[in-house]
Amino acid sequence: MRAMDLNWDDVRVFLGMMRASSFRDAADKLEMSHPTVRRRLDALEAATGLALFHRRSDGLHPTLHGQALFESAAEVERAMQGLARRARASDPELRGPVHVTAPEPVARLLAEDFAAFAAKWPQIELHIATGTAFADLGAMEADIAIRVLAEGRKPDENLAGRKALVAHQAVYGDPACGRWIGSQSSRPQSEWVRGTPFPDLPVRSVIGDPHLRRDAATAGMGIARMPCFMGDPYLPRCSPPLPVFDVWVLVHPDLRRNPRLKLFRDAMVEAVRRHADLLQGKTKVALGR
Repeated sequence: MRAMDLNWDDVRVFLGMMRASSFRDAADKLEMSHPTVRRRLDALEAATGLALFHRRSDGLHPTLHGQALFESAAEVERAMQGLARRARASDPELRGPVHVTAPEPVARLLAEDFAAFAAKWPQIELHIATGTAFADLGAMEADIAIRVLAEGRKPDENLAGRKALVAHQAVYGDPACGRWIGSQSSRPQSEWVRGTPFPDLPVRSVIGDPHLRRDAATAGMGIARMPCFMGDPYLPRCSPPLPVFDVWVLVHPDLRRNPRLKLFRDAMVEAVRRHADLLQGKTKVALGR
């Protein structure tokens, strides 16, 4: 077998299968049809002359050959990603796509800033994705990541960027309701309730979605901790704001000099800082009783 006999798309499918739980899972993640995934995997096995997976009733299981090839295929993937990043970095045009990932609450806060940037630079196409999982900038799942990290925590050492500011959170709602709304059922109550003015109130509900948690607090379901920019416009604040998390605007080091990414990155750092009063709880809000 010669290297030129291998097709990168077939190798990419093989890597997707190694990281997935089933053909369907791999197809969804690769954004391919189920038959296409099967066809490409069959093509790679034919090109290598190796059986890479055992086909069993409970799914696919890598063979020893498949396990042995996985790291080499991953090295090829890293090389291809590096090539793509360097090609993107060499593009001097202030036009084309910019793929951005951000937590939904922060993205909603910055919606008008996104709109203003898009109006000023109409040749730059903004693609905004939200979610709780961190996109892999090295794999070019996004160009720019706006991330919220625990105060003082540094971003991944393989990323470059700027900390826009330290943001605050507080407790919101009416303490007279006598109960908390938690955000994570997996965390013991004492870890986060203890440091508040209401350590003796019980946690009676857990709501992961921050907007639903705010709506529930507004409806009197309980008091809740939340970022000041989410709580102050809607609810009475019943604790002093405390610095809790840092807002970073990040890029892969290979791409930090790309003109359009730098333009957007600098614009977002400035935008976050323009919202400092709201993010840091400096708006005039009467504390609840």
